[in-house]
Amino acid sequence: EPEFRYVAGMHGNEVLGRELLLNLMEFLCREFRRGNPRVVQLLTDTRIHLLPSMNPDGYETAYKLGSELAGWAMGRWTYEGIDLNHNFADLNTALWDAEDNELVPHEFPNHYIPIPEY
Repeated sequence: EPEFRYVAGMHGNEVLGRELLLNLMEFLCREFRRGNPRVVQLLTDTRIHLLPSMNPDGYETAYKLGSELAGWAMGRWTYEGIDLNHNFADLNTALWDAEDNELVPHEFPNHYIPIPEY
């Protein structure tokens, strides 16, 4: 089935995306309960992942400090001091190395996008 994921709030002091996702969640729930055919079909036929706050620790810190002018960078990091935006795992190197060593088959099932044959 089709699937999508929306993630917001990587930096706790950036709240617009968080609020938009919360509004989207409310809209989808309300319209599903009302029987809106487009929303019912979307929610029935699609796997949806909504994560409005990837960094709730940072959001709480930024919320307590108030305006960004009081400390614009506060809330960017998690409680442990990690900036999530700069700490993604490097999965590409392992994949490319495996491909270079011919450990990855050229054809395999992929449910998201087709892999072009060169």
